[in-house]
Order: sequence, then structure tokens, then C-alpha cells
Amino acid sequence: MRILGTDATDDQHPIPVASRPVNGTAKDSARSKQLDADAARTILQLEQYYAEANAAGLGRPGLDAFHNLIVSLGDEAVDPKVAIAHVAELLRKQAENNVYLPRLIQECERLGLHLQLTDDPSLDLAEIRTVDGRRTVVAPADEVTVAFDDVHTVGRCVTCSDELDDTALLYFPADALLSFRSVQDMTGADVKVCRTCVEASGLPLTAAQRGPEWTLHWDCPPWCINDHAAPCGAEWHGGLPVRTNLQGAAIDSSGYEDRLPWLSAQVVISNDKPQAYGRHTQVWLGYGVHVGELSPAEARGALEEMRDFVNRLEHVIQQAEELTRDDFVGDPEIARLDREAEDRRIQAIRNSPEHAA
Repeated sequence: MRILGTDATDDQHPIPVASRPVNGTAKDSARSKQLDADAARTILQLEQYYAEANAAGLGRPGLDAFHNLIVSLGDEAVDPKVAIAHVAELLRKQAENNVYLPRLIQECERLGLHLQLTDDPSLDLAEIRTVDGRRTVVAPADEVTVAFDDVHTVGRCVTCSDELDDTALLYFPADALLSFRSVQDMTGADVKVCRTCVEASGLPLTAAQRGPEWTLHWDCPPWCINDHAAPCGAEWHGGLPVRTNLQGAAIDSSGYEDRLPWLSAQVVISNDKPQAYGRHTQVWLGYGVHVGELSPAEARGALEEMRDFVNRLEHVIQQAEELTRDDFVGDPEIARLDREAEDRRIQAIRNSPEHAA
């Protein structure tokens, strides 16, 4: 196992080689207050450490070279704070890499992989290659944290990061819908989720998660969430609906308790006895308990109507927001007296001879 960039000798820089500032601006450096603060703190710390090391007789050529490098960067740049901020960012990243390097090594050992860090600029992300006959994680030396994230996910639940067992299921993200393609980790294996997390999510299993035998038996597309084996199971195939978080009951002034989403939509395929009845793809557009079974063309028309309505709704809301400035709260006592008077008037009507007749 060959690991680069963890310890510096007298003739090496203890930080990754960085691009020199051009016209006072370091490449990809951020002009932020945080970086300015990092720069000022780094300069002060370097001066203190350098003075203390020399006073204690601990000075060495490597320390002198590093100090001279920092000074030269500051002297040569039009804006020294930007240059030092860039160095501070590199130092922060190097420290972070040193923290994650032991973890990366441990994860590679868990998977039986070797590790090789490289300064090859053509390598952006960690890859698994065969090096000297051994499966090896080859990763950029300055991206140890990213490499750890990639390796750590292998063989673990995508949700809780626990190691997977034989009950794990294919990961099917809730927003994947019909565009779903199995997500793969850096080894090429399908990303999975543990049974506990699947049950905790409350989402129904997809045909892809139920397995190839299920899909073949019920002729399901991989995204179908219907449990056809259940009593009175659906004979059609449906995808996971998209829905609003807002429930119908929240905006229904009639008092009708509708706990369903205000709006929802899902793709549905009907192909029961296709030789006799054919195959039909629809969009089921839901409004509370009401469902419209639309063809794709009709659903497209509904979408265009909704877009036009949203624009007009925006103007209505803006007008209401302006008019609400004149709104005020009434007097509760006057309101009470008015309700009592209205109750007496209604009671008088009910007790009148005309009403009795």
C-alpha cells in the first residue's frame, strides 16, 4: 500500500502544491470574510510558531523553507490576504485529509481493497483499479474525504450506513418515479437499503424491490408499487404518486374532512388481458377524493391550463396582499351581541304562525 502526502520531509512541502496567485488572485480562492479571518489567524500562528521554534532551537530547513514560502506568497501578491487565505484553505483541507485518512484505510481493509493515493491531475474521483494484480482504490491525494465517502457507502445501507445483510432491498428513491435506474456504488454493485429503513420510510415496495420472480409473474414494470397478491389487489400497475404536502382538509371551507393530498398525480398502466382489452397508459390526477383518469395528451392539456392558472393566481394573491393593509379586527363584544340578536330573530321566525303553517 502506497500513501502519499501524509508526512513532509525537510525538502517537501507539507501541503499540496497550489497554483501561484496571478495578478493578486489565487485560482478558485473565495473572497469571503471567513477566508480573510483564516488568513489573519494563519499568519499570526505561523509567526508565533516560527519564533517559538527558533527560540527553542527547533528550527530546521523544512520549517524555514515553509515560512519563506508563506512570506514570498504574501510579498508577491497584490493582495496578500487573498494569497494567505488560499494557503489557509489548503492547510484546512490537508488537516481534514489527515483526519479521514485512517478511516479511509479502515474502510479499504473492510472491503479487502488496497489503497493508493496519487497526485495525478487527470484523476478527479476515486476509482477501483487493478494495480500489481490487486484490487486497489486509487484516489487523489488531496481528496481523501471524498474518497472516504465513496468507499464508506460500499456494502452499507444508503439511509443509515449500517452494513447490509441478505434482507437488504434495492434502493428506490421516492422521487425516482419512472426515470429510475438502479444506482450503483463505485464497485458497480447496486446501492441497497436495509429492511429496517424501508419499513420506517412507510413507502410501498416496488416491483424491482420485490424481485424478478414477482415482476415476471405479475408482468410489472420495475416502478409498480401495487401489491397484486393482496386480497382485491389492483389489476393495473401504478407508480409512486407525486403529491402536495398540503391536505385537502386544510383548504376545504365546507368542513369536509379530506386527509388525502390536495393534489396528486401518478402514472397508471392497464394491461389486464391485453389480447382482449389492449394496453392503456394514463395519468391519474387526484384532487382529494376525486380522481381524473386522463390520457397523456389530456394530462398535458391540464398541465398547460394549470400553468396559465398559476400565473393568474399570482396576480390575485398580489392584489389581496395589497388590499389586506386595510383589514382590521372587529370588536368581540359587538360581535357577541350581534350573534345573540341574530339568534333571537331566527327563533322568532320559527315561533311565528306563518312558520308553523
